[in-house]
Amino acid sequence: MSLLLISLLIIIFLVLRVFNCHRAKSVLLCCTVLLTLLISTGVIPKYLLDKLQQDYAQKPTIQWQDNNAIIVLGAGLEKVGDSIDNVDTINNIEPPFHAFGRIYEAAKLYNECIGTEQQCKIIVSGGDTHKLGTTEAAVYKQRLVQIGINTADIITEANSLNTWQNAQFTSAILSKGDFDNSVLVSSGLHIKRSQLYFEHFGVRATPIRADYMSATVSWLPLGYNFALTDFALHEWIGFIRYDIYNMLGANQKRVHAGDA
Repeated sequence: MSLLLISLLIIIFLVLRVFNCHRAKSVLLCCTVLLTLLISTGVIPKYLLDKLQQDYAQKPTIQWQDNNAIIVLGAGLEKVGDSIDNVDTINNIEPPFHAFGRIYEAAKLYNECIGTEQQCKIIVSGGDTHKLGTTEAAVYKQRLVQIGINTADIITEANSLNTWQNAQFTSAILSKGDFDNSVLVSSGLHIKRSQLYFEHFGVRATPIRADYMSATVSWLPLGYNFALTDFALHEWIGFIRYDIYNMLGANQKRVHAGDA
């Protein structure tokens, strides 16, 4: 996304050069070079990531109630092998590397909850987002069971294809259950938008980050910082899209927090 923007600026620069727009061309060139440097040296991604994550850096202490729900959001799937045709069973599909923090955090919270002798359920939310023939919910559940989580305590929501649907479909599960307390687990850069969407559907959950992503600020330009910028921009675009859809009345009517 960031490289696409820079490429677009370069194309505009070349067009201005053809039409001899010297002043506009010079301004655009300076802006393009400055933007490239600010991204590659980590200044822009650090700012964007910090604004997303800083409110969640300190993990809160959970006050476990009689009946608790630990919601873990899917982060995609990875197929093992070069061809989807070779993927025959759930064992050939794995969570991506950035999903294991969410799985670990959900398991850790579950064990803490069980240690208080309260009722605890893990709700795994995620459908077949990559058209691999199985769902994030099924694959993540398998991993949770493998590390010792009681399969009877895992609820799967296997229809959602994005964060909005994670919130929409999980809120329906919560409304049918008798949960006193909800905890929302996702990646550090994703938890802010996740919390917003869940609150839209009336779910007041305690947000817990599974990881924390930091940009590398350096005098030496790094390609890694472009990837981080794209991750952060994806989240900020999600906020903008949410506000626009609300103004247009395209979003489902907001449910007051606590009513779900």
